[in-house]
Amino acid sequence: MTSIYDTPIDATSDASLFDAFTEACAQHGISPDGDDGSDLATILSHAFQRGITSKDGLIALVLNLVEK
Repeated sequence: MTSIYDTPIDATSDASLFDAFTEACAQHGISPDGDDGSDLATILSHAFQRGITSKDGLIALVLNLVEK
């Protein structure tokens, strides 16, 4: 059985994840190099591995987390 964790992230996916991280940090005043940036990267990585792979979907997730 193949796990989603066995599948490497390709260049397109990696760019989508990085773009979502960069945009979310900028929109919410989060330092990418700080503790909050590290937490955000962890959340986005887990969401990505669970199937939210579009940049817009990842940013929407962050928006829901930050706004509430």
